[in-house]
Amino acid sequence: MLVYSFLIPFLLLSPLSAKVTYFNLENIYGPYCNAQNTFTLDAGVVRYAGTPWLGKCELNLQSCCLPMLNGSSLAANLSISTRFYIHLLKPPTCRTEYVIIEAETGEMIPIDCNTTEGAEYYLDTERLKVIYHRLEKFPISKFSMVVTPLKFKTRMFTPCGFDCFTDTYCIDRSLVCDRYQNCPNRVDESHCEYSQNRPSLSFHGKVALFAVLLVIISVDVSSILICYFCCGISNRNRLGSKDRKSAPTNIEEGAAPRTPLLQSTTPNDNN
Repeated sequence: MLVYSFLIPFLLLSPLSAKVTYFNLENIYGPYCNAQNTFTLDAGVVRYAGTPWLGKCELNLQSCCLPMLNGSSLAANLSISTRFYIHLLKPPTCRTEYVIIEAETGEMIPIDCNTTEGAEYYLDTERLKVIYHRLEKFPISKFSMVVTPLKFKTRMFTPCGFDCFTDTYCIDRSLVCDRYQNCPNRVDESHCEYSQNRPSLSFHGKVALFAVLLVIISVDVSSILICYFCCGISNRNRLGSKDRKSAPTNIEEGAAPRTPLLQSTTPNDNN
């Protein structure tokens, strides 16, 4: 029990620091295909969920952190702050599925099985819609793509922490060395040691981890103390019971002592 308790904090490290969201394309599980919902992302992996179903999935995405002035209005000299960068990892399966990417302006990009693996697309928009159609349950598809809202760098507003080493784009610093290409020139993944480089925890993540450790230590110590006292009392009771059973019974005063019946040893008279 103690071993599993100490493993829990290490399992919690990834969710506390992860910025890439995994969007599963299904119309029967989860909130991702609810056309009424819009999801804000730093970056996302849009992929087929892997369960056999037929139908249409609509995923609505929007960029994080628009450059707003004090009066809650968009910067006057900036009509748009985001360019969505789409990097196709695996194309859809032929005769089974196809994908349409639609920008807020109405611009549409179709993706099918003839689309080259690794294809890249750009859409200048703050909101993006991914419409996924599945026509047959099998075969299981490997379709997936990475969607990153690139932020335009401006003199008055820079909402991200990592420069893509261009005159135009930057991304959130947490997306660096996450094993997914988020900058078009791949500079965010070009100098990474994945086995050693782990994103550091934020202040809130450290507080949460400390609280989890404190709870685990408290539970373990309490369990040990309870077991020690309860088991100790139980053992003492059992030992006392055994002592009482093994003690000789006192003979009542005036009573004749009991003697065991002796087997007759008189020899038979053969005469």
